Amino acid sequence: MQVTKQTKSGWKHYATLLAFVLLIAPAGLVFAGPAEDAAKGMALYETKHYRDALPYLQKAAEAGDTKAQLYVGNMYREGLGVKKDYAKTIPWFEKAANAGDARAQTYLGIAYSEGLGVEPDYEKAAQWFLKAAEQNHGPAQTLVGVMYYKGMGVEQSFPEAKKWLEKASANGEKDAQSFLGLIYLEGGDENNPAAAVDLLSHAAEQNEPLAQTILGIMYIQGKYVKQDYTKAEALLTKGAEAGNVDAATFLGNMYYRGQGVKKDKAKAIKWLEKAAVRGDVDAQELLYRVHHAKPGEFDN
Repeated sequence: MQVTKQTKSGWKHYATLLAFVLLIAPAGLVFAGPAEDAAKGMALYETKHYRDALPYLQKAAEAGDTKAQLYVGNMYREGLGVKKDYAKTIPWFEKAANAGDARAQTYLGIAYSEGLGVEPDYEKAAQWFLKAAEQNHGPAQTLVGVMYYKGMGVEQSFPEAKKWLEKASANGEKDAQSFLGLIYLEGGDENNPAAAVDLLSHAAEQNEPLAQTILGIMYIQGKYVKQDYTKAEALLTKGAEAGNVDAATFLGNMYYRGQGVKKDKAKAIKWLEKAAVRGDVDAQELLYRVHHAKPGEFDN
């Protein structure tokens, strides 16, 4: 179709007008569509109207709104208003992560570390965690520290683990405090038992299960703390109730052996079963012994 001179002139006038509007319009006014859709969607999301939120969020996400992309990805990740589908989370998290969103980078790292919607790849996980950690994102700093602590996706390095866990700990991440405490207990040149006890105690007071478990075991053994079975029982109970397998195993063992507590077959079975069904071999062996205990063994 031939474009007439008049039509060309009209387009030129429109372009000039649009440029003028862009210059004088308040920031965000011209592109308010995606922002408004994102705001409506997020408001519905926060009030748990997930099905109603999705069309707004998806529209804004497709238009490039980073927060909306993060929300849509999380909806598929958690199954909020949609069927849970890890594969569908990946494109949305990738868009937001590539735009520099630290939370999306962290979620994407978790997806690669756990194989959620993608093939497991610890190196890619570490790369995404590091991008977020470098933006001072506490949860990602914790995960980078843990990967250096375990040597997953990166070469194991206690100094690097310590560096990132200290950053995360300073940002108030209680998980980081627990792992940093572990490094201070068993990190070679990084050993500092007194600092470990302080960190673990602080994290345990914030109901961090790993810290509660480690401290509970330390109180059983009397290692770097005064032996105290009452404190051990209380800490391990909290850790076990939060789902820590080691806490359940040690607690079951206390009740099986009567280690600082009264022998209690029912309690021993309760906690050992919780650990055994999750594959803890020590718990499985102890559970067998409890079930085959001699008559009267738990009477004293």
